[in-house]
Amino acid sequence: MYNLTSTAFNREKRRALLGCVFIFFLACPALADTITLKNGTERKGLVVEEHTDRIILSTEKGEIPILRRGITNIVYDEPAQNFLKIGQEYEADNRLGEALAYYEKAQSLNPGLAEAASAATRVRNRFWAGLTEGPRDEMERKQELYDAWERGTAVNAFERKKIEERKRLRDGLGLALGKSGEWLELESVDSKKPAAVAGLKKGDRLTAIDGRSLRYLNETAVLAQLLEPRFTNFTLEIERDVFLPGHVSFKALGMKLKLEYQGLIVRSVKKYSQAEKAGARSRDLIVRVNGEATRYMPLGQVERALAAALGADERASLTIRRGALLARV
Repeated sequence: MYNLTSTAFNREKRRALLGCVFIFFLACPALADTITLKNGTERKGLVVEEHTDRIILSTEKGEIPILRRGITNIVYDEPAQNFLKIGQEYEADNRLGEALAYYEKAQSLNPGLAEAASAATRVRNRFWAGLTEGPRDEMERKQELYDAWERGTAVNAFERKKIEERKRLRDGLGLALGKSGEWLELESVDSKKPAAVAGLKKGDRLTAIDGRSLRYLNETAVLAQLLEPRFTNFTLEIERDVFLPGHVSFKALGMKLKLEYQGLIVRSVKKYSQAEKAGARSRDLIVRVNGEATRYMPLGQVERALAAALGADERASLTIRRGALLARV
């Protein structure tokens, strides 16, 4: 398992600009993303999360969820983000060559934009899958569903398909999924299969695949992304709770933190330290401390919160995100 930039905190300059949103919002509108709604109104702020059905916009009034079905356009303050958006539109139309060109342009403008790198890898994988699997298999699968609808057995056909996909996931990666609030989580992980070897554990929450958020998606949608296109690599981002023991000082944990553009990062973890024993790893992205989101939390506040909890002989909790490189089978 290795670490990656979280999809929820992946804008370069975002942490610095959040101060602009709350303190100087009216004085520096040029630094804001602009959301145009179908009713003609505009919302300005910083897009801090992007999901399949909605975006989260950080404004001077707080974070606002906006459903995508009510949005006509998004213009980002960073040129790279706009190239990324155009690439996503081309990819949605299955124009993969154009999509890849725009993703690579976004990468060249902002090498630190993890979304662009993940998207480019995803499109290359789709090219590869098209060469190895071809369109014929997909056409045959669709025809089977159409035939099932005509026979009045479509529901059974879809249920059988889901059962088969669950079995493929268990037999291939060694995973079984379960629902946990807004996320799907790993209900079981076969210790002898690739997912366990990559470091995944029972109870891990699935947050993204190749940079695309899985929040709010149902099992059918997530299964499709885990299994297709076949014979390609992908990065699965997970979220996990790590519990640090009490009775120790923050310094004695053996863990150092730092702020980067994607958020609060574990800079280093000493070997055999309390932090390592608890499950913390270098380059983990910390999204919550003792249940409180770190998006707007200064580094000093994080360290003080941890020191206070540990000093009171309480167990401190970190919610971390990290990625695992897997291969579809």
